[in-house]
Amino acid sequence: MELMMNEKTFACKFGYGFLKEINKRYSVERGGMQLKLGVGAIVSNLLLSDVDTLFEVLLIANMTEKPRMTVKFLEDYVEQNGTKSLFEEVIDELKKSEYTGVMTSKMLEEAQA
Repeated sequence: MELMMNEKTFACKFGYGFLKEINKRYSVERGGMQLKLGVGAIVSNLLLSDVDTLFEVLLIANMTEKPRMTVKFLEDYVEQNGTKSLFEEVIDELKKSEYTGVMTSKMLEEAQA
């Protein structure tokens, strides 16, 4: 996935590094066991149109890429383009990824039921 604005292009990858970082940020320890809730948490928040989660997801997806995306770029991008299509694009990318696709699809099915 790429975001372009003002002749700047930023790549976002939803691979294994993305999954590891999301799970690190969204995990809970229960009874001595680590529950990795990353994909479930972000998909739930994205479906609720939480812009903070949207920015966090995009920044994490861009962590391994160059150039590095900034919050300021995302703010400007949203001001110019809105959030609706950006939420849809991120959810589509999560569905396509080998690392997040199955869980994302299951959560979307449950949300529509």
